[in-house]
Amino acid sequence: MRHHKGYFTHLNALWTEILGWSLEELRSRPWVDFVHPDDLIATLEIEEQCHHASSPIKHQNRYLSKNGGYRWLSWRLSPYQQGQSFGIAQDVTDNYWQNSELYRAGVQEALKLRDQAIAASSVGIVIANTRLPDMPLIYVNPAFEQITGYSAEEVLGLNCRFLQCDQTDQNELQRLREAIKAGKHCTVTLLNQRKDGTPFWNELTISPIYNSQQELTHFVGVQTDISDRINAEQALRLEKAKSERLLLNVLPRSIVQQLKQCQGTLAEQFPEVSILFADIVGFTTLAAQMQPLELISLLNQIFSAFDELADRHGVEKIKTIGDAYMVASGLPVARDDHAEAIAEMALDMITALQSFRTRQGIPLHIRIGINTGTVVAGVIGTRKFIYDLWGDAVNVASRMESSGLPSKIQVTAATYKRLQGQYHLEERGLIAVKGKGKMTTYWLTGRKTAK
Repeated sequence: MRHHKGYFTHLNALWTEILGWSLEELRSRPWVDFVHPDDLIATLEIEEQCHHASSPIKHQNRYLSKNGGYRWLSWRLSPYQQGQSFGIAQDVTDNYWQNSELYRAGVQEALKLRDQAIAASSVGIVIANTRLPDMPLIYVNPAFEQITGYSAEEVLGLNCRFLQCDQTDQNELQRLREAIKAGKHCTVTLLNQRKDGTPFWNELTISPIYNSQQELTHFVGVQTDISDRINAEQALRLEKAKSERLLLNVLPRSIVQQLKQCQGTLAEQFPEVSILFADIVGFTTLAAQMQPLELISLLNQIFSAFDELADRHGVEKIKTIGDAYMVASGLPVARDDHAEAIAEMALDMITALQSFRTRQGIPLHIRIGINTGTVVAGVIGTRKFIYDLWGDAVNVASRMESSGLPSKIQVTAATYKRLQGQYHLEERGLIAVKGKGKMTTYWLTGRKTAK
């Protein structure tokens, strides 16, 4: 109900539901304040008619809603009696737009734009009918034809499994089947093949379509050729694996993992390890008698054989310097049998070298020195990393090699204590060791029991 002075008097709760204003807000201002400005003149004309009419008047206008929009209201207004007019308003916004020419034109334009967008899309779009046996395709867009090489005439009526390769990931296919069965969204990556047989990686997203009775009627599939991305990722993984292998050829695996997680100096003290130095006897004279490339080739063969022995015995190759070869046992992963492992390495190195000769048939010999003790091991610097050892135990092991004899394995008393139960060792006696004075050393000659 509204008063001739221009205010609402009696309102029901539906006004708040339709327009969002509270009843107090609607009654606190003239009702014309809520009329859409474009409809104000026509509304005031209807208002004037209500003062003189003898029967109810019908009309439609727009009322402003609190959220900034508006709603179409269809009115039935009574003539004014004793300064009051009674009105019944119905919200006809939805019907108004659906029945208006503007709405129908907008729908047609939207549908046209949708079809144009689908046709112009760079991703393949397909629609499959779930109400027909085997879910045949009922639509494919031009991008699908370009990606797969198949024309629409060739594939409509078929299930899209004809694209699948034998190498397709079965787990992805299973995920796809389960999503279709459950009527759910799903994104999978499949290895498909084009009409010409060439493979391509297809990122497929399926979306279900339900009718008003909540029945699954169709699936829309969006297909994207991601071959370039997958190939780039695979190439990156291969390069990463190559880099990893190269790094592992330089540094122990555990050290590689630590370097990935930190920067700067990486060092650790090991209370007891065994270190071996080996050196080819008469290498300077040998180098003068051979061509450089021939000499390097021979060294490469010898050191490659030693590398295989290091892998076999689980000892860590540290480095080569000229014709010198250095290994350690008990680091970077500690082991109780570090001395035994280095002894096995030394004995096998003597045996392995017996198969090498110079081009002139001259046999080769090496000196080997071993010591056991405490070392610091790690990587220092920021470029050209090397896993190296420091400490007095390292220096003594080097002296054992340099003061040894051809085809002999000289060990210190510390190593002797670890090996005497399982290996044959002969006391050499006291020898002068640079920087250490007199030291008692031993020759490691063999195993007490067959290996």
